[in-house]
Amino acid sequence: MYDVLIIGAGPGGNMAASRLASQGYKVAVVDYRKNIGDKLCTGIIGIECAKKYPPEMHHVYREAASAVIVSPGGIRYGISRMDSQALILNRSEYIKSFADSAQSFGADYELEKRVTNIEVSKERVLVETRGRSGNRHSIGAKILIIASGFGSPLLSMVGLSRKRHDDYLVGVQMEVLSTNLEETEVYTGSQLGRGSFSWVVPLTDSRSLVGMVSRRSKNFQLNSSILGLKKKIPIRRILSGPKQWGIPIRPVERTFTDRVLVVGDAAGQVKPTTGGGIYYSLVAGELASEVTSDALAKEEYSARFLSLYESKWRSAFGKELRLGYHTRTLYEHLSDGQIEQLLKEILSSKFFKELINSNDFSFDWHSGIILKALKQQEFFGLIKTLGPSVAPFLGRILSDYKI
Repeated sequence: MYDVLIIGAGPGGNMAASRLASQGYKVAVVDYRKNIGDKLCTGIIGIECAKKYPPEMHHVYREAASAVIVSPGGIRYGISRMDSQALILNRSEYIKSFADSAQSFGADYELEKRVTNIEVSKERVLVETRGRSGNRHSIGAKILIIASGFGSPLLSMVGLSRKRHDDYLVGVQMEVLSTNLEETEVYTGSQLGRGSFSWVVPLTDSRSLVGMVSRRSKNFQLNSSILGLKKKIPIRRILSGPKQWGIPIRPVERTFTDRVLVVGDAAGQVKPTTGGGIYYSLVAGELASEVTSDALAKEEYSARFLSLYESKWRSAFGKELRLGYHTRTLYEHLSDGQIEQLLKEILSSKFFKELINSNDFSFDWHSGIILKALKQQEFFGLIKTLGPSVAPFLGRILSDYKI
C-alpha cells in the first residue's frame, strides 16, 4: 500500500514522484518502457524551463539563439536574438534525471509493466499490472496520478472522458547523419494538408532530428513525406526511424476525479502551436504533487478537493493552450499562398524584428506575442485580408481576448 501511485515515467510523472518522495511519502511509479524517458521528441526546452528545472551540462546538445523559417515557396527567413532562447537536449537523459531524483528519495520504479485494470473505491485505488513475462501484480495506493501519455485508455478506467483525444496531430521523426546544419529549420506548407510543418534540429557529431506533424495519420504518407525532405536537407544517412507518435492539441474535459489526477500528454497539456509538452508537463507534475501532498496531509481524497489541481494548472497555462488552439486552427485554414504572403509581410517587418528581440518574446509562452501582434493595426489588417476562410477563427481569438 503506497501513499501515491504514478502511472507513467515521463516528465510529469517523474516530477510528481520526485517532489512527493522528497517529502517522505511512499511513492511507486509504473511504466511499460524499459528505458525511462525513451519517447519520440525533439527535446527542445525554453530558457525559462531550463532555469526552473535545470538540466545538467551533459544533457545539453546545444543552445539555440536563431532559427530559419522556410516558406512553402522555399524562401528562407532567418530569425535571431542576441541571447539563447532554447536548449536542445538529450531528452531521455533529461527526463531520466527526475526519475533518478525520485529514486534517491526512495520512490519505487516498476518498469516493463502495463496497467490492465484500475479500481477506485472509498478506501483506496487498486491497480493491476502485467509484466512482459505475463506475471500479474496488484498495487494499492491512496492517490493515483495518471501520466501515461497521449491516447491512454486509463482515463476511461477511472471514469474520465477521453473525448478531446480525437483532436490531435500525428508526428513522425527520424535521426539522420547530416552535414552543414547549425540552426533549427522549420518548413511550412501543406506537404500533407493544411496545418502541417516540418523541422530539422541539429544535435551533435553531425547528427540531426528530421520530423514533421500533420493531421493525417496514414503511415505511408507520413513516412514518404519525411523521406522526401532528403531533397531539401544535406542528409548523408538515416540512423534511426522514421517513427510516429500522437500529439494532443486540446486538454481533456476534466483532469481529476475521486483519488485520481491526470498530468502531461494524458491530460492534453501540450502546446498546440508546436506540439511541445516537456515544460507544461513538468509544471503540471509539480502542481499535482502540491495538491496530492495537501490531500494526504488532510486525508481528503474527494474529487471536490482534488479539483484544486485543475484550477492551478489552468491558471498557470490554460490561457496558452486555449489561444494556441485557436491559432493552430487558424493556421490550418491558410493556403500555401496565404502562408507565403504572411511570412513575407511579417518576418520582413520592423515590428516583428522589434518583437522578436523584446522582453515579451518567449519560447514557452506564445500568447503575449500573438496578442501583441494582433493589436498592431498593420498586422491585424494583413490577417483580415486573408478572407472569409480564416474569419471564424480570428473572430474567436478577438472575442475570447476582447481585442
